[in-house]
Amino acid sequence: MYPSRQELLEEEWFIVRHSGELPEVAFHSALHHLTEDPQGPRLHLEAGEIHTLLEAAIARYHEILLRDLCYEQRELPVYRGIKRALFNWQRLTAFCRRQERDCNDLRDAVAEAFLLLLQKTGQSAGEVKLTPACCSVSSGSKDARPSLAFVFNCTIEEVLLFAHELGISEEQIPGDVRQICPR
Repeated sequence: MYPSRQELLEEEWFIVRHSGELPEVAFHSALHHLTEDPQGPRLHLEAGEIHTLLEAAIARYHEILLRDLCYEQRELPVYRGIKRALFNWQRLTAFCRRQERDCNDLRDAVAEAFLLLLQKTGQSAGEVKLTPACCSVSSGSKDARPSLAFVFNCTIEEVLLFAHELGISEEQIPGDVRQICPR
């Protein structure tokens, strides 16, 4: 017995929504599998069905961005820092442009998360090591917290570019961020 259309779409939605680091690739793979793959069901998708898969990819991008802009997440192995968040923001906006979908609703949430990250790192700059290594761990050390350099794994120019793309003015960037970013 073959899965129903609804089951096929739900399975592909799940794959796209939980796709890892490249939601756009998962989105296009799902479309290909459902419509063109000789081994696939070769469905003719309705606009609403495509839209549901598109929104799953966008939701995954949003989740990835918020993860990498969350100060508390810096201790997790999946954390990638501001540089990856900038790349993923640019990937998301390019994807939305190609899909003719506005992403301004996401811009506000990402900008808010970025500002919060900047504020928290500015507050803790004096208490967290600013070492250039990815972690502030030395052999035998019990302090396994990633350093701020791991969060700010980009130049100040990249921080300002990201802020600009999110509609954040340079005046909103705490001054001590310049000391944290690598030169």
